[in-house]
Amino acid sequence: MPPLLLRSRRRRRVSPWGIGRFAAATFLVLLVLVLGAAGVAAGGGIAFWSYVTEGLPNIEQVEARQFATTKIYDRNWKLLHEVSDPQTGWRTPVGYQEILDHITRQQSDPNKPHRAWIFDATVAAEDATFWSNQGVDPIAIARGVLINLSGIGSSGASTITQQTVRLLYPETIGMERSYMRKIREAITAYRFTQRYTKEQILEMYLNNVYYGNRAYGIDAAAQAYFNKHPWDLTLAEAAMLAGLPQAPSLYDPVQNYELAKARQRYVLDQMVKEGMITEEEAEEAYAQPLHPQTREGRYNLAPHFVNFVKYYLEQRFGAAMLYQGGLTVRTTLDFGMQERAQQIVAEHIERLAPWDVNNGALVAMLPWSGEIVAMVGSADYYNDAIDGQVNVAVRERQPGSSIKPIAYLAAFEKGWHPGTIILDYDTRWPTPGAPEPFYRPQNYTGLYYGAVSVREALGNSLNIPAVKALDFAGIDSMIDLAHRMGIRTGFRRGPGHYGLSIALGGGEVTLLEHTNAFATLANNGRYVPYTPILEVRDISGNTLFSLDRSQTLAQAEQVVKAEHAYQITHILSDNNARAMIFGTWTPLTLPELGNRPVAAKTGTTNDWKDGWTMGYTTDLVVGVWTGNTDSHPTRQLDGIQGAAPIWHDFMVAAHTDPAFAETLLGPDGQPIPEEFPRPPGIYEGPICAATGKLPVPGFRTVTEVLVQGEGPTQRCNQLTDWERRELTAALQDVARNGRFTSRGIQTLYAYAAAVGIAPPSPTPTPTPEAIETPVAEPTPEPNPTPPAADPEPEPQPNPEQPPDSGEEGDD
Repeated sequence: MPPLLLRSRRRRRVSPWGIGRFAAATFLVLLVLVLGAAGVAAGGGIAFWSYVTEGLPNIEQVEARQFATTKIYDRNWKLLHEVSDPQTGWRTPVGYQEILDHITRQQSDPNKPHRAWIFDATVAAEDATFWSNQGVDPIAIARGVLINLSGIGSSGASTITQQTVRLLYPETIGMERSYMRKIREAITAYRFTQRYTKEQILEMYLNNVYYGNRAYGIDAAAQAYFNKHPWDLTLAEAAMLAGLPQAPSLYDPVQNYELAKARQRYVLDQMVKEGMITEEEAEEAYAQPLHPQTREGRYNLAPHFVNFVKYYLEQRFGAAMLYQGGLTVRTTLDFGMQERAQQIVAEHIERLAPWDVNNGALVAMLPWSGEIVAMVGSADYYNDAIDGQVNVAVRERQPGSSIKPIAYLAAFEKGWHPGTIILDYDTRWPTPGAPEPFYRPQNYTGLYYGAVSVREALGNSLNIPAVKALDFAGIDSMIDLAHRMGIRTGFRRGPGHYGLSIALGGGEVTLLEHTNAFATLANNGRYVPYTPILEVRDISGNTLFSLDRSQTLAQAEQVVKAEHAYQITHILSDNNARAMIFGTWTPLTLPELGNRPVAAKTGTTNDWKDGWTMGYTTDLVVGVWTGNTDSHPTRQLDGIQGAAPIWHDFMVAAHTDPAFAETLLGPDGQPIPEEFPRPPGIYEGPICAATGKLPVPGFRTVTEVLVQGEGPTQRCNQLTDWERRELTAALQDVARNGRFTSRGIQTLYAYAAAVGIAPPSPTPTPTPEAIETPVAEPTPEPNPTPPAADPEPEPQPNPEQPPDSGEEGDD
């Protein structure tokens, strides 16, 4: 059987009132003998018959290029896009019985057709004796011969079966206008009728004939012109479509509506003539107003995501399967959530116009399964002024301070913990062979904060402590960790290229992979790769891929120790930890959700070019980028001002809209608990507040989340040689540097007192600029001074000399 998705194999007896098989065969022989008289004279009828039938097609196979349209749906089976074959167009095979079954199911609906009008209309228009003939119509052939010989016109006299074999065997039957081709076609059509039922033949015809406007087959035609399936066609619509195959361009109802109506009139008249409908039904159908359309661009929802899915499918299954295989693809996208994300991004980017920000992107995924539930690649896909068709979600950008959690996590793997004390002072790293002799990062505020814990340093996004964390852990360790967590294509140039600036965002990552890395944190260190696909089926309904949602997290690789990942989550969800710089109110909290625990980190890159906010609850991880596609600087807009409000509003919408509740359910179909799960190795223990070490009597202690078997090993009043050198350098700096905050001075002196080192005297006084003032307002007035007219290029970190300040606009 030809691989044409024949869905109805039930044979139907040929009507007894038609000519018999013997008569049809006799007619074919006579036709051959008459038209091949010259051949008979030359070598006899038998030889000529052999000549005519030599090389006729094997009707068990098919020659014509077979293709079907791949359809891409969201997770709730909303059609997002149809992937047309660029060389042909659209085709979705449908079965004869499938159409009848749909009609049967519609019997109770008075607004739905109760007859498969396309069958009757097609037979009336193309082959009135279809149900009774044996693949050829002798009377029609004789009439055609007489017309052709008379010279008053031409007639093909082709039955539906003849047209079908012509469509299926273009090489062996051919399309030339000759009697020999007609003879070979008629013989093949007769054989076809002996092998297949009339229903199967009509199904093959309807699935292969061309209806114009790149629509192949009746389902593609019904969708193209009337945006419905064949079983939903009215009599008027079916009659118009049935008239198109004879001359699709001439009768194009979109371009030549009047000609299409005239052809529709002919089909309706033929249906009346054959007793299929009444005159009244024909007149009513002809009077029905129709509004045919074209299919181009009709299904182009979530275009950035769809293009990403097409590339994903092509890489996995090949271009032929994508464009011709008729795949049914159920994606992970929640289109309702996608629309809400697109709306929020567009609204906020419009609000940020005074800061010279014209674009934004957002990625949301379920951390436990990696399912991408929303992907906004730009504020407006159709806006060429912002390069809207560029999907920034999969373009590499510098992540700013949003990468710092990975730097500290690398330090945790080498022995640090959230209470480890870092000395924040004017620190310089030698850079031998570089244009500048040393690397000297600065904090966002330009101030120094003395002895700060990892919790404070990460919460307040201090730059100098982050570089020290990386210096302790090693650049290669951080890059390896980032790759393990999900940044698979970013940071690919090697440790020597980036230098210490990689801790401050001096590398490149995609928003998608960065979000995946934060999902690893949400999963307590288990890496689940992102996926845009839930299920893929081929044209026959066979499953090619199905995401096992119940096993994704259980089978995930533990790439980071669960306790270390939890410690980072605990810091990022601690609103008090960021209060020193950002105050107690930021968009990184979710009071609308009853202050549900949420972990988040912002980031800003050099010259304020990129703003980021990355964060997660237990059931959703969201990454947001704001900036300009061409990377020209914004007007000093940082991540907490630009990206964080978008992140906040989407998080609230995703968790409060009942329409999204099912999408956020866990693998067992139940809501995921709101509290971040605490690994068994985590405990809360006391540490010395001044040095972050084991407490001793007489010194204040604080409680910190620690890991069994790890944590501090020295007492509060003990120092290593390296720590002694650090403290000495910090105390010398505080004596001459007026950029220390008052709190910074106090913490350094407390550290010195705890280890028995006398601080310098007298106590230095911080300059007025060093007075600590938390950032209380997340949306300041636009900077009145515009940026430079010429956009600066993306910073390229020197292998030996990272950017001077790390991140000018880092937050």
